[in-house]
Amino acid sequence: MENLISVSSAPIARLGGKRYYDLLGTLEVMKKAYLESIVDGFELQVQPEWDSENPPLTDTQFADWTQTPRYTVSEILTLLEKQKLPILSVHASRDVGSYLCSNRKRHYEKGKRLIYDTLFLADNLGAKICVFHLWDTWKTEIDVHKLKKDFLNITAQFAKIKASVENIPTHLKKHTPFSLVKLFDYVTLDIKWASLYNELNMFEPMIGKVVNVHLRGTLREGRWFLNSSNLGFYEALDLIRNRWKYSGLLTVEPEGKRDRSLFNSFVKAMKSLKT
Repeated sequence: MENLISVSSAPIARLGGKRYYDLLGTLEVMKKAYLESIVDGFELQVQPEWDSENPPLTDTQFADWTQTPRYTVSEILTLLEKQKLPILSVHASRDVGSYLCSNRKRHYEKGKRLIYDTLFLADNLGAKICVFHLWDTWKTEIDVHKLKKDFLNITAQFAKIKASVENIPTHLKKHTPFSLVKLFDYVTLDIKWASLYNELNMFEPMIGKVVNVHLRGTLREGRWFLNSSNLGFYEALDLIRNRWKYSGLLTVEPEGKRDRSLFNSFVKAMKSLKT
């Protein structure tokens, strides 16, 4: 069975001269990519800049929240349904983990609401997979048991959706990204973070839990290159797809320089994943 090939919505916006928080502009670039027949669908990244309640908690240097467009879940759903683009997965706001690990009860409750909203959006868009950053990467202490319990209680309401936890970095004592994600039913494996922590091979015995693989790559002359790793991009892909026999979703997350001039290089690089 051939893997479905997806690409993350926010990183490709710049290939059309758009910003990651510009949903309408991002949809234009997604349509352009889809017309090239290089992907089976997309991973929709929900941006905290779209939130009308408060500014993002993370990566606040990239955008002025007072100037970014705001959208409700219903408005996002309406815009996506009009485009009729296949959404294979939905990536929750990068702020979910920061809310869930906050000492403020209001923030914790908002984190739970964002989990529900992401699952609701995925369910209505026909996506079968959700991706969550479930902890604050800088926290040294959190109640992992409570986090897991509340997460499972919410996700149980959407039985058709595979709510996966990504192996993002952690500063928790006695934990690594791998030791955290293995506690959950479904996992999104980010090869960059796995390589950085020297944990990639640890995922082989639990490959059955992996429902999405994030392929972080930098574009160079129609090929992908993996930074901060002792493996090459295509070596890692071969390991996961051919040696581990992973047959699930592969989602490309382009990094590095991206602008209109590199769109054709992007198309060529995406085609290289099919060979």
